[in-house]
Amino acid sequence: MGHSVLSESLPFGTLGRPHGTTGEISLRPFHSSGWRLDTVALPLEVAIGGLTWEPRKGSQTLPRRSAADEVGGLSTRPGSETLATVTAIRRIVDGFLLRLEGISTRKEAASLTGRELWLRRTTLPPLGAGEFYVEDLVGCLVEDSEGCSLGVVRKVFWNGGHDVIVIGSGETDERLLPAVPEFIVAIDRSTKRVVVDPHE
Repeated sequence: MGHSVLSESLPFGTLGRPHGTTGEISLRPFHSSGWRLDTVALPLEVAIGGLTWEPRKGSQTLPRRSAADEVGGLSTRPGSETLATVTAIRRIVDGFLLRLEGISTRKEAASLTGRELWLRRTTLPPLGAGEFYVEDLVGCLVEDSEGCSLGVVRKVFWNGGHDVIVIGSGETDERLLPAVPEFIVAIDRSTKRVVVDPHE
């Protein structure tokens, strides 16, 4: 998948374990109380990114495969990204169960475990007042409420409970800050500027 597709998409969640024997796979959203994916019209084109974690040694969840392998027509090369089509979605307690076009066995579904699922921005509902996508913070200048520069947002990641921004002010100097209202004071998307309260 080309970088142009990724630039038009946002990470929604991580593919989990296969469910049953016919290719269904679980999806755990990064924000469990967020938008209901099962309300979208199908079929739905999505992007599947590279691994977000390494399986435990000896785990059978993600079989070892050669770099050239494909499963159900989807590339499973380490670090690769590809487009896929969701043909069915159903809600479960902690996320969703998906069916992907071309994935019809438990083994094929298991090959996607641990990969991020990305949605096109056009699929998501419009942002409300004061809302933002954490991915859009990357590259923004960061300063505290007194106007002191803290650096630039280098990347964001999900720690299992909330998003975290990584602020860099030099080649090696980095600080982590939760991307939650208690720390994010204001965002000016037009000037790529973020005001934070680091609670220091």
